[in-house]
Amino acid sequence: MKIYVIEDNQLKADLICAYLQEHFTDASIRLYGSFQTGLKAIETTCPDIVLLDMNLPTFDRGPNVREGRNRPLGGYDLMRKLRLRDISTRVVVITQLEHFGEGEDEMSFAEMTTLCTKEFPSMFVGSVYFSPSDNEWQDDLNNLIPNNYI
Repeated sequence: MKIYVIEDNQLKADLICAYLQEHFTDASIRLYGSFQTGLKAIETTCPDIVLLDMNLPTFDRGPNVREGRNRPLGGYDLMRKLRLRDISTRVVVITQLEHFGEGEDEMSFAEMTTLCTKEFPSMFVGSVYFSPSDNEWQDDLNNLIPNNYI
């Protein structure tokens, strides 16, 4: 199984990848830190599943490197790109935010989950609320991945 994690928060990425390595020992896990690098990786070699943050920078962060604008709904935008390009993979949104977007586009975690379920029925597996202070996210993630890939 090939898993891509698209996440810009290093602590969150480390915790997710450590969990995946421990529980899915045969999986090939790759980490990407932005909308653009994640999209390019998926277009190059499509994974079995993508664990996708919703709020992403446009480009990777780095010292003296411009990261572009922050995309409050970057995960949603990435799923739209995948659908438009007819790329077939499965996506789990894993986020620690309770609200997404800004102004009129703002939505709750539940609203985001409902929207993704309606708009990406063949791609979107579900969403997981991530908290570094407890392990509930691990159970939620484990319930989504095995049912679809093992």
